[in-house]
Amino acid sequence: MNSQVAFFVPHSFLFVILLTFAAYMLGILKAYQGPFDMIKFWVNGFWNLLSFSMQMVIMVAAAFSVASVPIGQKVLRALAVIPKTPRGGMMFLTATIALLSWLHWGIGIVAGAFLAREMGRRIQQIDYPMLVACAYVGLCAGTFGLFAHEPLAVSKAGHFLEKAIGTIPLSQTSFSTMALVGFCLGTVAVTALMGIICPEGKEATPPNLEILRGFEEEERAEEASLVAEREMRQKGGMSFSVWLEHSRWPVWLISIMGFSYILYWFYGRGFDLNLNILNFVLLLLAFSLHDTPRRFLQSMERSARAVYGIIVQFPFYAGIQGMLASSGLAAIFFKWITSASTEAAYPLWVFIDAAFVNLFVPTSGGIWEIQGSLVVKAAQELNASIPRAINGFTAGEVIGNIIQPFWAIPLLGITGLSLRDIMGYCFVAFFVLSLIWILCVTFLPI
Repeated sequence: MNSQVAFFVPHSFLFVILLTFAAYMLGILKAYQGPFDMIKFWVNGFWNLLSFSMQMVIMVAAAFSVASVPIGQKVLRALAVIPKTPRGGMMFLTATIALLSWLHWGIGIVAGAFLAREMGRRIQQIDYPMLVACAYVGLCAGTFGLFAHEPLAVSKAGHFLEKAIGTIPLSQTSFSTMALVGFCLGTVAVTALMGIICPEGKEATPPNLEILRGFEEEERAEEASLVAEREMRQKGGMSFSVWLEHSRWPVWLISIMGFSYILYWFYGRGFDLNLNILNFVLLLLAFSLHDTPRRFLQSMERSARAVYGIIVQFPFYAGIQGMLASSGLAAIFFKWITSASTEAAYPLWVFIDAAFVNLFVPTSGGIWEIQGSLVVKAAQELNASIPRAINGFTAGEVIGNIIQPFWAIPLLGITGLSLRDIMGYCFVAFFVLSLIWILCVTFLPI
C-alpha cells in the first residue's frame, strides 16, 4: 500500500504549495473575497510563525548536536539494539515514542528521529521507511498528553475564552477517562498494527547507500573535529583568539550558569516543560558536551541540513493560516462540517472538523485560535459538554497530524527520507487511531 500511496504524494514542500493554492481559491469561491485580498491575507500571515519556527530550528539543531557526541552516540546505540528483530523494532519504536510524546511532544520529535535513524543502521533487514513512519505515528498517538495545547490553554486563567467557559481543569481533558483510555488503546493498537504489517526479508527496504554514507560522514566529521582539537592543543603556539575558540573555560562558565537556572526552574515549577526550557536544556547540553566553543559551532553547522525544511516551509503554513483566519474560511469550514450535528454527535463532528482544518493549519495554537470560539459557541447552542467538545477537537487535530507533513518535516530532515516514503503507513494508522478516538470522545465518560 505504501508504494501505491507514494505515487500520489509529493514532496512536503509541494504539499504546502498545493494547500496554499487550495486555500486561495476557496477564499475566492466560497468566502467571496477578492483575488488580491486573499494575497494580502496570505502575506500578512506569512511571518506569524517566525518565533515558533526558530524554536523548532533550535530544537532540531541542538538535538542533532547532542546526538553526535560520543556519549550521545553510545546512548542511541544502546537503545537501538534492544529490539532484536525488525518486527520488534517497529513495535518498540512506536510504543516508546508514544510514551515520550505523552510526556512532551518535543521529546517525541527529537527521540523518534534519532532513534529511528540509529535503529535503521543497526537492525538487519529492517524496513527503514516504515521504521521512520513508526516514529511519526508514535509521536501523533501520544501528543494528546501532559502538554496538549488546547487542554493546557483552557486550564489557565486569562485564556481568550475564559469569559465564556471559565477555566477547565486538566482532570476533565488531558487526565480524563476518555483521554487516558484513548491514549492507551491508541498506542496499543498502532503498536500491534505496525508489528502486523511489518515487511520481512526481501520485502523490506533498508536505508539506501546514500543515506548511510551521509550518516557515516557526519560521524567521521565529529571524530575528525575531536582529533583536530587534540592535535592543536598538543602543538601549542596558538594566537589568543584561536586559544579562546579551543578553550574549555568558556564552556564551563556558561554550563555552570545554565545548569543552575535549569535546577532552579524544575525545583520551583516541577515538570513544567515548555518549548523554551526544553530548547535551553538541549542547547546547553550540546554546548557542554562538545567541550569547546569551536567544536560546538562545527557541530551546529553540520546540523543545518536537517533544519532547512523548517526554515522554508513553516512560513507558507503561516500564510495559509492567515488566509483562513482573515477570509472567514475557518468559520465556513466549521459550519460545513458541524451543520447537521446533534448534542450526542457533536464530539464526532468536532473531531472531523479539527482533522480537516489541521491540513491547512497544523499548529495547535493556530487552529485553536481561529476555531476555538466556534467550538465553544456551538457546544453551548447544542447544550453539549464543553470539556467533551474540547477533547474531541484536540483529538482531531493531533491525530490529523499523521496525514499532515508539518510535524514530520524535522523527522524527515534528520532521517533523510521524503514524505512519500512514509505516508502509506501513516494513512493506515490514521484510520485506526481515528476510529478509537471517535469512540472514546463520543461514548466514554469524562
